Amino acid sequence: MDFNSILGIAVAVLFVFVILKLLAGRLKHLGKVALRSLVAFFGIWAVNIAGGFFGFHVGLNLVTALTVGILGIPGALLILAVKYFI
Repeated sequence: MDFNSILGIAVAVLFVFVILKLLAGRLKHLGKVALRSLVAFFGIWAVNIAGGFFGFHVGLNLVTALTVGILGIPGALLILAVKYFI
């Protein structure tokens, strides 16, 4: 390999490292939201299983899971209030 190839590879690796370092904080927050939304998805699923005995059902979709995942308990109460009043 000649010097230009080595220098090009080094610059590319440095560029990728800098981009990943800049995105690391955002990816960490996105991962937290994804994990909380997954837990919310299973929580809503459990409510639907238990509520099936009483005729209660909450829509299980990406919007409800993200709402509960981002807002937490207030988001769950919001979804339940919307279900109750609509």
